[in-house]
Amino acid sequence: MELTPLDIRNQKFSAKKLGGLDSEEVQAFLNQIATSFESLLVERADLLRTINNDKKTVEDYRRLEKSLTDAVYTMQRALDDIKVKAHQEADLIIAEAKVRAEKEVDAIRSQANNLRSEIDRLKQMRMGYFVKLRNLMRTQEDLLNSMENEE
Repeated sequence: MELTPLDIRNQKFSAKKLGGLDSEEVQAFLNQIATSFESLLVERADLLRTINNDKKTVEDYRRLEKSLTDAVYTMQRALDDIKVKAHQEADLIIAEAKVRAEKEVDAIRSQANNLRSEIDRLKQMRMGYFVKLRNLMRTQEDLLNSMENEE
């Protein structure tokens, strides 16, 4: 039976004939108190061990939480850096594509201008051939006419 502080305060011992207390009752009560205190001390020691273990566990969880928080923060920074680099690379690729496209457009325009010039040159040559052919035909006609008049 566990003793309570109220049990200890209210404990009454039988009086002996000469006004003293029954030593056997006192000794039995002291043994009961000692047993209660021993079990309380054992329970207290167990509780202290549990508390210390729980404190260690809590500290381990706090360290783990800090590690996880740091890891999440580091990963977030890495992701942000990757995102920034990706945007920079995308902007660079777009800029390079625009430059290449402009060069290609300029090359195509230049080629088109060269082709137009070539077409104009060929048209002029054609006209020149027509003029020469017409002149040759007139000369031949004149020659035929002159030969016909000579006969």
